[in-house]
Amino acid sequence: MSKNLVSFLIVVVFLTGCQENVKSTEKSQPLQEVEVTQAVVAKASVNKSVNIEKPTAIKTQQPKAAKVPTAFERLTQRLIEQGEIALAAERFLTPVDDNANLYFQAALGRDPGNFRAIQGITAIVDVYTQWAWQAARNGDYKKAAKYLDSARSVNPEDPAIIEMTSRVSDLKAKREQAAKISKTKPESKEPKALKEGQFLLPETLFSLSEEEIIAKIQPIIDEVATADRPIAIYWPNDKEARLIYQIINSRVPEFRVRAMTYHRADYMVELQQD
Repeated sequence: MSKNLVSFLIVVVFLTGCQENVKSTEKSQPLQEVEVTQAVVAKASVNKSVNIEKPTAIKTQQPKAAKVPTAFERLTQRLIEQGEIALAAERFLTPVDDNANLYFQAALGRDPGNFRAIQGITAIVDVYTQWAWQAARNGDYKKAAKYLDSARSVNPEDPAIIEMTSRVSDLKAKREQAAKISKTKPESKEPKALKEGQFLLPETLFSLSEEEIIAKIQPIIDEVATADRPIAIYWPNDKEARLIYQIINSRVPEFRVRAMTYHRADYMVELQQD
C-alpha cells in the first residue's frame, strides 16, 4: 500500500469515530433534560407539601390595660366623694367652704354630665322640699318658704320645687278659707245629740293636715274594727266621701269595710246594723 492510501484510511476512520460520538451525545442530551425537569417538579411538590403541613399560627388577644384616670378626672372624683360625705352628714349648704352643694357644683363645673354629681344635687333639693312640706303642714309657712328658697339656691330649675311650692300654697289657701268660713258662720245651735254609732266630723276636715285628719277619723276606725259593721257616710262632696272611706278601710286590715255614701251635708259617719 502506498503511503497516501494509508493516510486516507486513517482520516476516514477518524471521521467515522467523530460522527459516532456526535450521535451518542445527541441521544443522551434529552435524557438529562428529563431528569432535570423531574427533579424540579419533585422539589416543587415537596415544597408544596411542606407548606401545607405548616401549622397556622393562633393569634391570642392580649387583655386591654386598665385606663389610668388623669389628674383632672381624679380631682373631679375627689370632689364628688367629698360631696357625698357632706350630704350624709347633712351639711347641705353650710359651712360655706365645706358643704355638699359646693362640692357637687364644682364637680359639675368640671364635668357637666356627671351622673353622681347630678344625683347629689337632686338629693339636696328633695330634702329641702320635704322639709318645706312638713313645715307647711305644721302651719309654719315662713319656715316652709325658707326651705323652698334653699332648694332654689341649689337648682332653681328642679320641677320638684315648683310642685312643692304649689302644694304649700294650696294648703295655706284651704286653711285660710276654712278660717274665714268659721268666722263668718253664725253661731250654731247646740249640737244635735248623737245616737250610738254616730260620729260627726268637721266640715273643714280636708283643710287640716294629714295627721289631724287621721286623728279626727281614728275613733271611727277603732269602732269599725271592733264591731265589724257596715258604715254610712253622709257627706256633700262625693270625692271627699270616698276618701273618708279609703282612710277607714285601709286602716282595718282584718276585713274589707262595707260602706254606703249619701250626698247629704250631715258631715257624719254612722255604723249600720247588719
